[in-house]
Amino acid sequence: KPSSAASDVYKKQDNRRVNMNLETIELDKKDKVATIKLNRPKLLNAVNEQLVWDFQEATEDVKNDDDIRVVILKGSGRGFSAGADLSERSTSWKGSKDALIRGYKPFFKNIIEMPKPVIGSIAGPAAGIGAAIAMSCDLRVMSDDSYILSVFSNIALVPDGGLSWYLPKYMGFSKAYEHAIEAKKISAHECLNYGIANKVVPLEELESTTHTWAEHLAKRSSQSLNHTKRLMRESLQVSYWDTFHDEAEIQNELTVSSQNREAVKAFFEKREPDFN
Repeated sequence: KPSSAASDVYKKQDNRRVNMNLETIELDKKDKVATIKLNRPKLLNAVNEQLVWDFQEATEDVKNDDDIRVVILKGSGRGFSAGADLSERSTSWKGSKDALIRGYKPFFKNIIEMPKPVIGSIAGPAAGIGAAIAMSCDLRVMSDDSYILSVFSNIALVPDGGLSWYLPKYMGFSKAYEHAIEAKKISAHECLNYGIANKVVPLEELESTTHTWAEHLAKRSSQSLNHTKRLMRESLQVSYWDTFHDEAEIQNELTVSSQNREAVKAFFEKREPDFN
């Protein structure tokens, strides 16, 4: 890994700006919400090797931070991410497979497996590997001028980062294949129709809408958010009865939990539950 400097974390009340010697990413934590911002705005947050390592570190940090309930993933400047930085000339990768397995897979794994929801806040283009990063989030808020783009066929490649798995799940095989081989944009409103986007808002409302949603989710039961994410992620690969029995096991534990007791008590007292 290129950077080996020790992490430096400081706190100020409940608002934490975390400096982990990340060169290409900003990580902020406030009120149980972490924001990971891809920060190469001059290149539309194109992904170079340093960003890969920084992204691994940032996602690992928030994954293991028990104070964080919700994560927001966004890009700085005019777009989410234009994809891989094709101008990068020197890397440590021993071919594309090495980059994907040793570099990209760990941060995708962190996003998918972390026990808390990840909201993608998508402005402008989410293209190439940027599209795969956007699709790996659990939820997505998109600005009305944003789009998802599998751009790989323009440079004679196939979609990667799991994009060949995600797009057919949402769009069906034929439409996903069409958009991939023709490198056609999937507009924000098309994404809403396909279920890729949860919300589409004007660009000037994107940040406030995303943060309001994240703050709302952070007040809900963390065990419900976390276990529901795992159950639904795993349901895409297992049978109905596998999921049924997993639900039964988890429910058996949660119905005797302190959060469940607080929620039931709040219901009868006609108030909002306090899960803190």
